[in-house]
Amino acid sequence: MDVKNTLRDVKTGTKEAAREVDGHQLKDDVGNAGDRIRDGLGKFGDKVRDEADQAHQNVHETGEKTTSEHP
Repeated sequence: MDVKNTLRDVKTGTKEAAREVDGHQLKDDVGNAGDRIRDGLGKFGDKVRDEADQAHQNVHETGEKTTSEHP
């Protein structure tokens, strides 16, 4: 697990704990769900970017040309 994901998890855990200080309420569940969804999307975006970077690197290592106009 990389640092960015670890920090995301710690931040979400801290928020969830802080919401429970005054007792459990429905809005706490909604906030927690929103945080988990946001974290999941962030992790997904990181994974997509990493895989795209790896694919880009592989293309350059093999000398193949891409159809994209971007370098």
